Amino acid sequence: MKKPKLLCILHRSPPAHGAAKVGDFIGESQKLKEKYECKFITIKSSDSIGEIGKINFKKLYLVGELYVKILYSLMQFRPDKIYFTASVKGVAFYRDVLLSTIWKIYQKIKNVEVYYHYHTKGIDDFVNNSALKLYLSRFFLKDVNLVLLSPLLSDDFNQVNTYKKIFFLPNGVEDNFREEEFESYIEQKDYKNINLLYLSNMIKSKGYFNVLKLAQVLQDTNYHFHFAGGWQNNEDMEEFFNYIKENSLENSVTFHGFVNGEQKRKLFMKASLFILPTKYEAFPLSLLEAFSYGLPVISTDEGSIPFIVDNDSGVIVSNLEELDLALDKTLDSLVNKETSYYCRKRYLNNFSLEQFEDNLVKLFY
Repeated sequence: MKKPKLLCILHRSPPAHGAAKVGDFIGESQKLKEKYECKFITIKSSDSIGEIGKINFKKLYLVGELYVKILYSLMQFRPDKIYFTASVKGVAFYRDVLLSTIWKIYQKIKNVEVYYHYHTKGIDDFVNNSALKLYLSRFFLKDVNLVLLSPLLSDDFNQVNTYKKIFFLPNGVEDNFREEEFESYIEQKDYKNINLLYLSNMIKSKGYFNVLKLAQVLQDTNYHFHFAGGWQNNEDMEEFFNYIKENSLENSVTFHGFVNGEQKRKLFMKASLFILPTKYEAFPLSLLEAFSYGLPVISTDEGSIPFIVDNDSGVIVSNLEELDLALDKTLDSLVNKETSYYCRKRYLNNFSLEQFEDNLVKLFY
């Protein structure tokens, strides 16, 4: 039987943000390729985290190039289904509206299902108090299917209800253990020396500076704070290191820079718990990575985080001034072998790449 044709227009690394990491995996999915004849087009825009949201001549050229690639693919490949990584706001939203005119015309020629995959939130805020933004968003979403990360994000689309259906597709991350390796690692893990890990892009709204302030409050303890990630700008980097120097935190804070591979694995394995007090994200992949290593987490009630983290796998805070209380609670009840096994099980049952891949294939049935 002839396979249905699937055109995927998606972000891929670099830069290495959440949507790009998911796009990398989708592009490599063998199960997807077994079910569908796939064609992939990469949305190229920014070379680094710091470039996201900025306009320059190169980006304008890339938009034109992307438009031509999509147009040619629709004419030559003639897909039955279209998957698109959609942006919520900013310049990228207007680019997406422009691109969508191509497949909206194509929909009038051929019966094709279109799926917009949202990796973030903010539509409701974007369209508030702007009739033009509301009109464009409704136009953009008309007669397409939404793919959201969790049911907690559904209300974000109440004002732009021109879409067809909503599907939920929780993200997944790579497993760095065989099961017997994980058991050996947990049985030998040191639960007495406390190492706190923040591992994400060094963007203030993700909460790294709140963690740094927590390190200053607790500098008389033997806790050690580890930070890893790429910087959005030099000003934030200078402020971070100046704060460490001014508060004599050199012995309790270590910055590892952007990490990947074995260095990243070692940081997760050394950590006692993971902390991400973000006010930015819809579905942080780093929380899933922490669970895969059996780490309890401290995070916020932002986006889908209450969907990811339950009472047995972490502590959720709504007030960032209470991070010290959340840390006390986590250390008292969750930094132990039993919680490590529970977090690992929660990852395997809900947030593994295998689960994500199976759910992704079923999405297009």
